[in-house]
Amino acid sequence: MARRTWRHLGLALSLTGLALVAPAQAQEVRGRLLDLETGLPIGGGIVSLIAAEGGATVATVETSPDGAYRLKAPGPGTYHLEVRRIGYQGWMDGPIILSEGQTQETEFRLPPIALQLDPLEVTAPVDRMRNVLHRVGFYERQRSSFGHFVTPEDIEARRAQRTTDILATIPGVRLSQGIGKSRIRLRGSLLSFGGDCHPRVYIDGLIVIRGDSRPRGEDLMGLPEQDRSTEIEQFGGSKDEIALDDVVVPNDIEAIEVYRSAAQVPAEFGGGSRVTQCGVIVIWTHPGSVRSPG
Repeated sequence: MARRTWRHLGLALSLTGLALVAPAQAQEVRGRLLDLETGLPIGGGIVSLIAAEGGATVATVETSPDGAYRLKAPGPGTYHLEVRRIGYQGWMDGPIILSEGQTQETEFRLPPIALQLDPLEVTAPVDRMRNVLHRVGFYERQRSSFGHFVTPEDIEARRAQRTTDILATIPGVRLSQGIGKSRIRLRGSLLSFGGDCHPRVYIDGLIVIRGDSRPRGEDLMGLPEQDRSTEIEQFGGSKDEIALDDVVVPNDIEAIEVYRSAAQVPAEFGGGSRVTQCGVIVIWTHPGSVRSPG
């Protein structure tokens, strides 16, 4: 009987010893972060536990998508709770007194605010197409006072429906009506046409309409028509019946140069030769915008 008593006493003492060495339960603050106006949870908020004495931040956590947060305090004591989230007014609450092993339930409802950002200053070079116009010499030729120049600003202001509508406003340019289509005529210097004929047309540096000046059957160099490597086949090359409105539309055009006589034409577009006696029109487009006329 005595042996059984001592045995139970030993077990009791062992259990008591385990209780003495068990760690104390940690103290914590937990809760949810909500929108004051909608009541919806706020995820991504920053919740910090700050010691009342000294103001040190002892724990920080980000709220989950459902607005929940949980902070463990390093020990019993008095704390403040700070909450921050972009787009919401920050808040600090307290003091919160935590005793050993205590869990404090909290809830924050933050009012949304208009986010005030510092002014954003953007600096950029001249846009890509203006750079292209500089590179192809458009502005340099414009300063030479030869020819008539339609700038990007002019084209935007005119809001024309057809390319020929833009050109028709230029002195010395007139339209001749074909079958359902308008063709451009210039008062050039080719007397055999009465000084009024169809000009040569370049688009982005390529000939798309050869005009009336060059005798049929000859290429740019006066050689037989068989060698047409200098013409652009996809636009019809030497086919005079192509209408300019079928090749390019105003929305695709960035700038235009019009030279009414051979004396005005720059060397890069044929100069004062027999092939430019009806004048030259040079059109520059946005990259990739020129289309084949069906």
